[in-house]
Amino acid sequence: MSSAFKFVNFGTSLFLRTTNNGHPHKIISFKPFPSLQFHLNRSSSTAAAAAAAAATDDDIMETLNSLQQENKQKQHPWPEWVTFVDKLKSRGYFMETSGGEDIIAYTDMNQLKDGCLSFARDRYDALKSLSIPDIQTVVESGCPNLLRKVVNSAKRIRAYVQKDEGDVCSACTQLGSCDRAHVILKSNEAECRTIDIVRVLMFHALDPLVISEGEKSPGSELIEASARKLLSELVELSETPHDPAPRKHTPKTSDKKERVVDFMGGLIRENVEMKKGDWTCNKCNFMNFGKNKRCRKCGEQSAKKDGDDSIEVKKRDWICS
Repeated sequence: MSSAFKFVNFGTSLFLRTTNNGHPHKIISFKPFPSLQFHLNRSSSTAAAAAAAAATDDDIMETLNSLQQENKQKQHPWPEWVTFVDKLKSRGYFMETSGGEDIIAYTDMNQLKDGCLSFARDRYDALKSLSIPDIQTVVESGCPNLLRKVVNSAKRIRAYVQKDEGDVCSACTQLGSCDRAHVILKSNEAECRTIDIVRVLMFHALDPLVISEGEKSPGSELIEASARKLLSELVELSETPHDPAPRKHTPKTSDKKERVVDFMGGLIRENVEMKKGDWTCNKCNFMNFGKNKRCRKCGEQSAKKDGDDSIEVKKRDWICS
């Protein structure tokens, strides 16, 4: 019997299966399985790609900043010094290098000195806001360098914080090499300024032992900690507005000079001081020196007699006999 004949006569019963108890299972269907369909949301994929790109850019920038900071740390071990120099650089205190590159060497005294001192001159008002205990710690063990300007700056600072110069020089390890040891600055040279603080901090920061992180001398850790604090304070103060410039003292004109001008002009001022023996002319009211026998304005004879004790006789004055 052919297969076609069997299918015509028996139909789908050919595909019935029975279990042991004789109940048939369901008929096997010939309908095709539904196809799997994937719908791609274009807007979601675009946003995801943009977010991934942004995250990648942020990671790259973070990595670059980290490498840049690490490179700076390799150039100088004090983050406070690096921040201070960067702040001055952003304010235009440093000129470009000869090659036109905008690169700062954090350990190059020749490149950094002028900019640091210019900042100190501009911020003359910063001195009074700096920590006195930290200033004292920085200079109480001696000077960071034996250059004359550095030593004089350290001496001014010690006078400012009222630290005895003799005690510091006696305990200084560089006493035998310093030609300014125990020298006390004159009063007109002893005024401390912001530039003195910055100069001393600069020489501490650029000390070869600090840069190389070599073996430190006793007490140097305390000096280093205070120097770094002062640098941080200077960075903060650089963001604040300047205080008004202090008024310059104008010396008062001496009475003697003012009197001469008054005499020549024939005027009398109320604030002119009359000395012993001076006299006022009864005719023109002009004030004359005691040694004048006649009025210098009108020629009137002095009312005082030659023997009058009220007239002061000065050196080289003489009485006509």
